[in-house]
Amino acid sequence: MIPKDPDDLHILAGEYVLGVLVEPEAREVAGALPTNTELRRAVAFWEEQLHPLAELAAAADPPSGTWEAIAARITRPVPRPAARNFWGNVALWRWSTAGFAAAAASLALWIAVTPAPGPSFVAVLHPPQQDQAGWIATAGRFGLVVRAVTTATPPSDRAFELWAIAPGAARPRSLGVIPANGELRLSPPPPDLSDGATLAISVEPLGGSPTQQPTGPVVFVGSVKAV
Repeated sequence: MIPKDPDDLHILAGEYVLGVLVEPEAREVAGALPTNTELRRAVAFWEEQLHPLAELAAAADPPSGTWEAIAARITRPVPRPAARNFWGNVALWRWSTAGFAAAAASLALWIAVTPAPGPSFVAVLHPPQQDQAGWIATAGRFGLVVRAVTTATPPSDRAFELWAIAPGAARPRSLGVIPANGELRLSPPPPDLSDGATLAISVEPLGGSPTQQPTGPVVFVGSVKAV
């Protein structure tokens, strides 16, 4: 049933554009679009907001043998261990190529429908001179969250350290060493975080840079944007 509450309708439209609704719900939304003006406006809004995020994911071909494995599962039983291995590989492929776009789209939906007293920011960090996303940073009323969307890890005797460079600043400021689980949370958001700021990740000793400035190579960098 199409909700009448504007907030619920807005969320439903976002889920429809993201493609996360089950088939009966998606059919119901599609059937209501010609006659429901508010639903049509909400869907148009999310299409405009979310479709450009698909460009953040690089195109990639599935691993060789993927389609053969699918055909084998359809035509004959597959032992349970083999099924786990196959789907594990597909999940890894999905995450490494297209998972970031889905995560960014879901994040945009969450930011848009969650009230916040101040501005919200997002930054996509990637290796210098490359377009493939490696980390995503989001900031809002709950603070700053930086998460890995890459399998890249520092050497065993080193750690990733996050830096912020405020617009117009000449020197970066350390925001802390990123834990081994690939997620750093800071609350409240650091004062350096504003539209046009730069976030960067360098490789440093396990306890962080001893000089309060990057001593190792900068391996990921991204610009902060207000959303």
